[in-house]
Amino acid sequence: MQFSINQKDLYQALNIVRRAVAKNQTLAILTGIYLKVNNNTLILKSTDLELGIEYKIEIEATEDGAIVLPANQFLNIIRELPSEKIKMSLNVDKWQLEIRCGNSLFKINGYDPDEFPSLPTVEASAKFNLPAVKFKEMIEKVRISTSKDETQPALTGALFEVNPDEVRMVSTNTYRLSYINAALKTAVSEKVEVILPGSTLQELSNLLDDEGSVEIEVDNNYASFNFAGIEVISRLIEGKFPNYELVIPDEFNSNFTADLSNLHSAVKRVSLIARLDANIISINAKPDLMEINSTEGSSGYAHEEVEIELTGPEQKINIDAGYFIDVLKVLKSDDINIEMIGPLNPLVVKSEDDMGKFIYLIMPVRSQS
Repeated sequence: MQFSINQKDLYQALNIVRRAVAKNQTLAILTGIYLKVNNNTLILKSTDLELGIEYKIEIEATEDGAIVLPANQFLNIIRELPSEKIKMSLNVDKWQLEIRCGNSLFKINGYDPDEFPSLPTVEASAKFNLPAVKFKEMIEKVRISTSKDETQPALTGALFEVNPDEVRMVSTNTYRLSYINAALKTAVSEKVEVILPGSTLQELSNLLDDEGSVEIEVDNNYASFNFAGIEVISRLIEGKFPNYELVIPDEFNSNFTADLSNLHSAVKRVSLIARLDANIISINAKPDLMEINSTEGSSGYAHEEVEIELTGPEQKINIDAGYFIDVLKVLKSDDINIEMIGPLNPLVVKSEDDMGKFIYLIMPVRSQS
């Protein structure tokens, strides 16, 4: 294997595939990145057996071949090289890659590529395309509500429901819930319903651009996402997602609107004190203003006021400050619309635009005062 490539192009490619490199040392080869040169194309792959990423880039090659290199070591070396052309050659007898760039010379010991596991093949029972910008925004709005509790696997991901005329995504950790429904035409003839892992949502959010489309294929065990020369293959979560429709309120007593930026800033300031205790804030919605208070305790006390327009009776509720900040960060409108029923019912954030209908629930918590 002999080829040359610009440092900037290789570093960008490595930053894409490194996201699926295994974090633990159970199987050493999974902590590496697979490189293969074939007909002036460099193929890079990584996998932790749950998520796999493949990326292809055109290069100048004089000899084909393959090797698996330790991801961190290889990435660190390429990052520090000057922005010039890099020349690489493989010693198959030692499974060693020689890297030359300017006055720099490195030799990295790697692994036999035949020992690297193949990425799964998706036996597509459904295949469709979605606009990348809309799919990315849907992901960003639901991944915030996925659970970290591995004892409930279905809640560690998001329900991905695809219909001929609409796409839905839902996630919940039982203390909050995200729901988004986008009117999108798809090529499916009947409903497709799978659960995507939270880690997959995170990496797709990092990799997706705001341009082009995503080609998605789904079978009973895996889903693949192809976009911008990148292929992401993810194992699906087994199990049944809870009936989220029973949780979303279909009525409310009061609703109010506020300037999103002002509210976000106020909640962040109050959370500077609240997070030193139980991270609970109290929201008191009055006709013209919302009071936001932290619990008064050993760390101190914080109070903020934000102008609002309230319809209905005054409302008060205690919620987790972090959960509220998370949704304020992903909303893109100028104003925010909030609905409330009472202190023992969820606070509901609603938004509807050309990206779709978004609903976010935060369950109330008891004050620690």
